[in-house]
Amino acid sequence: MQLNSRKNLIFGLMILAASATALAQAPVQPAPASSDETLQVARLDPAGKLLKPADMQSWIFLGTSLGMGYNKGSFNASRPGQFQVVLMEPNAYRYFTRNGRFATGSMFLLSFYDPDQRRSINQNGFVQADLTNYEIHLITPGTGEDRHTFYMFGANDKQGNRVPRGNACVSCHLKHGAFDGTFAQFYPTIRSAIPADDLKRALQNHDIR
Repeated sequence: MQLNSRKNLIFGLMILAASATALAQAPVQPAPASSDETLQVARLDPAGKLLKPADMQSWIFLGTSLGMGYNKGSFNASRPGQFQVVLMEPNAYRYFTRNGRFATGSMFLLSFYDPDQRRSINQNGFVQADLTNYEIHLITPGTGEDRHTFYMFGANDKQGNRVPRGNACVSCHLKHGAFDGTFAQFYPTIRSAIPADDLKRALQNHDIR
């Protein structure tokens, strides 16, 4: 009887060890968005400035443009303007893909890069040069302009200054953005998830003047 108990103990320890190994090797699943649809990711300092998120390099790509402008004008191929790259904070992206709407606390990153024709072996076209500045769009509690707050950063800034209420950027987002104050019509990563009527209306909107 004592020998059987010892065998059972050894067998049990082997099972526990195998389970621990399997758990250690299992992929870590992302934490779900909170049930109140508020993401606790953005951090503000006592002065109300947005702290630079530490993980921006791992945010989800939404779309990019080169020399994009919102008013009519001729495009100069030799001086095309800046690259504009839009990313979305991963928890916010996962929430949107699950629910079809933006959670309060969602963040969008818009980064600006000068174009470069003479980098390494490149002979034609343009590649991104160094970052010049960026902005973060934070979905905040409330409706209308109260729901959208923008923070401006220099390339090396650790805190972003809030754009004042009533700024033309906020008004433009609300008037011309395809979905909930965002220019989702320009973002192929999420464009297919935008309601068809909203997307159709945005695609017919050609002139903001």
